[in-house]
Amino acid sequence: MNKDPSQMTIDKDINQSDYPTLFKGIWTGVLISLIVHQFINH
Repeated sequence: MNKDPSQMTIDKDINQSDYPTLFKGIWTGVLISLIVHQFINH
């Protein structure tokens, strides 16, 4: 019984720490796609 709550808290910590990296990854992907799109257009 003690293992379940500890695992849940660890999972929550991992999710919270992953959110900024996920956001940065999406942001960089969007920026790269925009730059590539401009290069193709020009």
